[in-house]
Amino acid sequence: MELKNLRTFQAVVDQGSYQKAAERLGYTQSTITVQIQQLEGELGVPLFERVGRRMVLTEAGERVLPQARELLLAADRLLECGRTERIPTGTLRVDMAETLLCYRMQPVIRSFRERAPQVRLIVRSCNCMQIPLGVRTGACDLGVGYDMDWNRESLEVESVGSYDIVLLASPDFTEPDFTTPGQQKGVSLVTDEPDSIFRRRLEDYLRRREIELDVTLELWSIETIKRCVMSNLGFTYLPRFVAEEELADGRLVELKAPISGVPAPALCAWRKGRWVTPAMELFLELLRQGLGGALTGGACAPGQGPAAETACRLR
Repeated sequence: MELKNLRTFQAVVDQGSYQKAAERLGYTQSTITVQIQQLEGELGVPLFERVGRRMVLTEAGERVLPQARELLLAADRLLECGRTERIPTGTLRVDMAETLLCYRMQPVIRSFRERAPQVRLIVRSCNCMQIPLGVRTGACDLGVGYDMDWNRESLEVESVGSYDIVLLASPDFTEPDFTTPGQQKGVSLVTDEPDSIFRRRLEDYLRRREIELDVTLELWSIETIKRCVMSNLGFTYLPRFVAEEELADGRLVELKAPISGVPAPALCAWRKGRWVTPAMELFLELLRQGLGGALTGGACAPGQGPAAETACRLR
């Protein structure tokens, strides 16, 4: 069984199509097709079926995937044994919460690139429910985000910081009382997707206080959310660090309420029992330093936050 066919199989799963896998691996699409056909022939089962434009794993493919990932990790470990020095090489895939990636991770990524130039680093912006799933399935090597009941039975989880989550609004916001229960407020919550930890925490608080809002504006970019709030289209609930400049110059204000200022732990996770590669070890070391305050600078400029799917693809 060819390792290259297993790597191609893994790439198709991670990228969602033959074409994207070919672009990532530097193959033609026909080569991807041939390699998958060879692997299916050796295993005697179909691994994919097409659903719309995506290639989706069959039931047999679901069973094969974790074993294929383990074989590839074992092969990487064997290659590492042949090296006299533990120089980080290969590919490192990291999934992160958008707020951390956009406002806290640039120094970490920059230092990693300087110290591990031979590593192909792929960083994606994901919500905090997707991150542990990606770690468990092997779609990423490390996951960095906020705690949403991450399963410690299958994951190694390390705390890498804690950040206050605050209510933010324009200075012209007219209904700042989010303490008194039983209100019907004619204001809008400006927030991101339903699986956001911040949105879930706030909506739970509002239900307990029986505070009803006018409408929810659901956006998918932290910078867009901030700009809408600064334009007084509503209020939001985000880590204080994403709005440090706007709070300092008065474009945003922090509202006082029991829910505002409550800390959220930031975590890093990897699959329990897996081999921690030199690249992972280095990234973890820099992550502890970076989120602990040892590294500074490098924040995104306004309007230049990460895209919803792939935030950084660095070679």
